[in-house]
Amino acid sequence: MKSILLKIDDKLFEETEKHVKKLKISRNSFIKEAIATYAKTLSRKEWEEQVRREVEILKAHDPDKELKQIFQTASLIDMQKYLDDEY
Repeated sequence: MKSILLKIDDKLFEETEKHVKKLKISRNSFIKEAIATYAKTLSRKEWEEQVRREVEILKAHDPDKELKQIFQTASLIDMQKYLDDEY
């Protein structure tokens, strides 16, 4: 386990002390929990941003549009063959 030295301003210290007393936990436990919670929040935000980027990629790539284009091209080729055979 690692140790860190932490300097915080007086206002944050007083707020931390208020929460520590209310929760009846040690200052160390409170700070570790706060850091862990913040780290989870950041990880979740990164994950959400990745999902947003992937959704945008999916929106930009419309498979139905691609299939319609393939069908349209194939239909025109088939129609041309049909017309060539008729004449």
